[in-house]
Amino acid sequence: MIFNAPKDFKRGRLIANKYTLTDLLIAGTGVTMSLILEIIFFIVFLNKSLIRNLAFAVLFLLPAGISILFVVPNGIYHNIFTFLELKAMNLRQPKMYIYEGIKHYGSDRKEETKSP
Repeated sequence: MIFNAPKDFKRGRLIANKYTLTDLLIAGTGVTMSLILEIIFFIVFLNKSLIRNLAFAVLFLLPAGISILFVVPNGIYHNIFTFLELKAMNLRQPKMYIYEGIKHYGSDRKEETKSP
């Protein structure tokens, strides 16, 4: 699919020409949640074993990684979050197929023949 649009198609509506306010709120919430979890983790569980510390540290970084993954630009869609939102909307709405073409009722249609 080729999407032809001018280069400044969304320039006036986006922050830094890539993100909407919703995108920044999603990414900011995920990063803030991960940061708070990491701070709590290092204060409480710092004296445990190293392997367990690394596992929990990676686990607490997942909200930031997932939220940033949602707002990464994605082709003709604005980002992954918009793509998933459109897919969910498509699955929820009933499908209506509009027939466009010539419809022949029954088999009583006469064939035109040329007589010599």
